[in-house]
Amino acid sequence: MVTLANVFRSYLGWCPNAPAMHKAQPVLSVFPATVLERPDGGNGGNGGIGRGIRFTIESVKVLNRNRSLLWFALLAWFVAGTVFSIQYGVGLLASYPYDAIDFPRWLVLTFCTGFFATFSINVLMAGLLLCLSPVKGRAVLFREGLSRVKAYLRPLADWSVILALWCTALFALLPFLGYCAIPYPGFSVLSPLTAVADIFPFRFIFLPELYHIGPIGGTYAMLYALTSTITMAALVLFLTVITLFVMPLLVLENRSLPEAVAGSFHLVKKLLAETLTVLLTVGVALIAASLLSLFFEVLYRFVAPEMQLFWYPGHGWVAAGVLFMLLLSALAFTGWTVAGIATMNLYRYAKTGRVSGDPEGEKRALRV
Repeated sequence: MVTLANVFRSYLGWCPNAPAMHKAQPVLSVFPATVLERPDGGNGGNGGIGRGIRFTIESVKVLNRNRSLLWFALLAWFVAGTVFSIQYGVGLLASYPYDAIDFPRWLVLTFCTGFFATFSINVLMAGLLLCLSPVKGRAVLFREGLSRVKAYLRPLADWSVILALWCTALFALLPFLGYCAIPYPGFSVLSPLTAVADIFPFRFIFLPELYHIGPIGGTYAMLYALTSTITMAALVLFLTVITLFVMPLLVLENRSLPEAVAGSFHLVKKLLAETLTVLLTVGVALIAASLLSLFFEVLYRFVAPEMQLFWYPGHGWVAAGVLFMLLLSALAFTGWTVAGIATMNLYRYAKTGRVSGDPEGEKRALRV
């Protein structure tokens, strides 16, 4: 037996006098990892509408916590005002007695105006996304996010050229579809906004040539500028929606423009229900606010019902109408800011499957 023990000890390293060893529980080393939960949205089911409403509400909360994001609305308002001024000049120079703008010149001016509008909005949108993307774990102000955009100016300019070309082509086709008035030979100024602009007291602001009284008179340039600006904004909005995630993919993932466009179509298809819900929620709120304009006409009927259509009501009513328009446009651009924040929320959800807001917003609020 001793010999057998010696054999085991020699060849197997076994020692009968060794202390007993007790079995311990195995310990597994787990390294941190990021688990991505793919969303089930995008097919119109499984709570897509509910998530879209949650995205909108969370975006409003983020805007309330980070008031510096209102600079996006203010600067976008300035861009729209500049476009309106350019279109007013175009409408004025294209009408009698100037007739200085023909169709080729109008196309060039429309493209230049579209490029200015799309490039400006893309830069502001990139700044908004970078502002919502924390740096070293801390949230940043809008001006800090805007200062980081300079590294992406080239792809933003390329994308703006493409959007401006699309916008110009669609804008030029609208008169042939019977929609809007373009001041070049063969078309007259007939706008679907005429019925809206004819509401009291806004008719004295947008249609002064129908009455030849009031603070503004002359041509149809005011109505043309309003129609053209709103039409261009609608076209830019349409092109932005169908390519919603191009900006996040360009700015946040540094993808090339073709990769960003392809990836955007894939994400928009996946999150179509959520995206449309966000747009409809913001749009319904703006439409509800715009209906308040009807109170002007109702109130004036009680004040001077016999002079409703034929007499200028005075500068006070027109000033009140202008103030209402300014407040409504401010609300519109605030809604645009909310939609921009919601774009970031949609992008995060597409990548992580979680409905979340500003990561630093729940800890502290940023002030302008």
